Amino acid sequence: MTGWSEERIPIAVAPVPGEALDSWLERYAQRLRINTLDFVDYLGLPRSSARTMVRRLTEDEREVLQRRTGIGAGQLRAMTLEPYDGSLVRIDPVTRRLRCPPTWRHYGNTSRYCPACLNEQQARWQVRWRLGWVFACTRHSLLLLDLCPQCGNAPPVATRGRHRVVPPPETCRSWIIQRGQDVRCDFPLAHAPAVRLPTNGAVLAAQHAVDTSVLADHHGPAARQRGGELSFLGRRALRGIQAQLELAPPVVGQVLEECGGTTPRVAATQEVHDAHNIAVGTALAVIATDPEHPASDKLFAWLHRGNGQPIGIPRDHPTSDLGNWRPAGPRVISRILKASDGQLTLKARLRYRTATPDAAPPALTEAQVSQRAAKLPGMLWASWTLRLLPAKAAHQPRIGGIRRACVNLMLIPAGPIGHREATRLMGNSHFRSQQEALLAFVDEDHIASTLAHFAHVVDTHTVPINYARRRALFADESVDLCLDEWRHREICRSFGSRQFTPVHRERARWQVRRLLLGAEPHRGNHPPAWAHRFTYRLHPDLRAFFADQAAAILAARKIKEPVWWEPPDDWLDGIALPVAPLDVTVDRLAALLQPGPSAGDVASELGLTMHQLRLLLESRGVSAPKPPEPRGPGHLTPRQGDLAPDRLRHLYVERGMQQKDIAEVAGCSPDIVRYSLREAEIPLRPRRAAGELARSVDPAWLATEYYVKRRTAADIGRELNTGGNSITKLLDAWEIPRHPVSGHTPPPRIHTNPFDGLLVKLSPAMRRISIRQNSLTALRSAVLVPGYPTRRSAALALGIPRTTFNARLRLVEDGAGFAVLNHRKRPVRVTPRGRTLLNEARRLLQLLDAQEPSASADVY
Repeated sequence: MTGWSEERIPIAVAPVPGEALDSWLERYAQRLRINTLDFVDYLGLPRSSARTMVRRLTEDEREVLQRRTGIGAGQLRAMTLEPYDGSLVRIDPVTRRLRCPPTWRHYGNTSRYCPACLNEQQARWQVRWRLGWVFACTRHSLLLLDLCPQCGNAPPVATRGRHRVVPPPETCRSWIIQRGQDVRCDFPLAHAPAVRLPTNGAVLAAQHAVDTSVLADHHGPAARQRGGELSFLGRRALRGIQAQLELAPPVVGQVLEECGGTTPRVAATQEVHDAHNIAVGTALAVIATDPEHPASDKLFAWLHRGNGQPIGIPRDHPTSDLGNWRPAGPRVISRILKASDGQLTLKARLRYRTATPDAAPPALTEAQVSQRAAKLPGMLWASWTLRLLPAKAAHQPRIGGIRRACVNLMLIPAGPIGHREATRLMGNSHFRSQQEALLAFVDEDHIASTLAHFAHVVDTHTVPINYARRRALFADESVDLCLDEWRHREICRSFGSRQFTPVHRERARWQVRRLLLGAEPHRGNHPPAWAHRFTYRLHPDLRAFFADQAAAILAARKIKEPVWWEPPDDWLDGIALPVAPLDVTVDRLAALLQPGPSAGDVASELGLTMHQLRLLLESRGVSAPKPPEPRGPGHLTPRQGDLAPDRLRHLYVERGMQQKDIAEVAGCSPDIVRYSLREAEIPLRPRRAAGELARSVDPAWLATEYYVKRRTAADIGRELNTGGNSITKLLDAWEIPRHPVSGHTPPPRIHTNPFDGLLVKLSPAMRRISIRQNSLTALRSAVLVPGYPTRRSAALALGIPRTTFNARLRLVEDGAGFAVLNHRKRPVRVTPRGRTLLNEARRLLQLLDAQEPSASADVY
């Protein structure tokens, strides 16, 4: 060796493609017939070792190796684990120790091996064999080995220690104790038995998938996400095999059969990451995340419900351990949420968007939800409401409440707030009937998917109106809107209308406020009774006047926004929605509205309901062009028979009959009689003064006529020229006992206590409850609530509407005078005073059922 050059070693040994640095140093030392430590010392690196350098080279080590061997710096770096640092392995920057990797816990201190590759390449060890993700040799279709089959140790790649005898490169270099002495194992690793994998099997397919999706671009975000998915699901699969293999789908047994037919090894830490374990776990994870594999759904369901817990009743949160699944990545979380869709309430489905392909945990802040609220009016836009409603919707009187419920629910997707906070942000009143009307009118699946899509569209687009600012400025109806009343009067007179009276001026302000808010000023479910006809028959000149007035109000406050706005149709192009009647052209609408038909005729012509027609006109900003004809005196219809003027005067004036009695004789309604009196110019009799009837009637005479002679109150009223209700009031005031009408038994004023026959002393609260009507049914419902997480689930179990169930609970709590149940807790909890009351109720009901077996069969 003294004759060797100090710069370049005259004998060169080139590394094979993909070879590890310690394997190359070992082969170089073998070529020079020395051990690896002596070779490293000779290179000028006395304090370095092949085990450390294969992880990462220092600058001095890289410079020495490059100068003495002629191998480039890039090639030297590729022979170490440094390119994989931070993604597949973790190397301490100071000590170069291998830390716990981010996915599989195969640190890389030892190397796996393929016997066939060692045999072909003269014991050249690949650097990729040190990675946890490499578990199979795709070239020879073999499962990699971790240990020597003879000594059971992980075979070292390079020779350890200074020994005169240099072992052959293809043998195991581990030291074992044999006959009391330390000897080398020397097992020929190239002939070690390995599991042969099927070429079209799941394990080789998983290795190919890992090579392309994880190892190819291991520093990229997509590879990191894919690695997190496979490692998390793979570890969960290994734990599931140990815990409940009998419940696993058949594909699990097929993968185990490919890997030798044995179950993975288990250690005390439940984290054995050898090639066999990682191969089984990764193959199952790849199948579970492959939507085209026929066993994907069943396998994923088995992984998801690995704890063996059954599916419960609808709840507000998808799973209690959702946080434990976060390392699996957003795609697995999304799939878990979508799998939990059938177990969630409507608000939870919206919050987690489980009915959409983008299911994910809530990620928005309250500030971001407030920004969404500023983009939404108090009622959903008319065009979007049409897309939400079924194509052939039945008559729905609460369409205004439905539109308010939609915008309230649109604040829930991906956000942290609930329904009440959303209602407060939108400035709407909290009516439970709004949501109930929406659920009765539209399918819940359609609501959960469509409103979540609507919320996403609003978040990703710019709305030109700040509705939150407008609600703050114009929602208070006590703040008057100054309109140009002179111009309003002139416009109405121009087309022969008298719509400028004080009532019409208030309606004009209502319409202007509606334009400013983008919603009806009234916060309830129903607009004023005149609103639909007013908007349908709104003259175009008046419509333009209202828009001008709203624009002037905005300009006075220096707000540069359009008065009225609807989202463009292309915002919803990527969303599958029912076919809405938005394809009706403006020309066709104008042709139908031109003759001035009624709204019902136009709706029938278009095949729409009345509410769909109103929404269509609102979305287009049009109305019937002709105002209604003013009602004049015209030609009166001649009255005949008992309604003829002479006959009517005889009956009403001379005989003194009441209007309702005349209506019975004439066979019409009292309103027709009243109109006929006005047409005949017959003055109406003045109303009786207060107290005059009581002063003119003798109580003894009334008692005789009613109670003794058994006359009816209506008959006595006709005699006294008054109504039967007035006589009934006198009977009650003078405490004259009632006699039942023939064929009718009036209900008792005080209901019988159902517990009177039990001879049990009732508490004051129970006595107040039990004297109420339907108290027995209400108590039977109340005692069942503590067994359910919500009142809604209890009502569903009983098969009754939730409103009926809530009314029964209110009857119990109103009669008791205190809160029996704490409805804010999930599950519903009983208050301390309520527990005493319900225990008493259960005891009373048991006693009552024991006396009357039929009582337990009461209909709930």
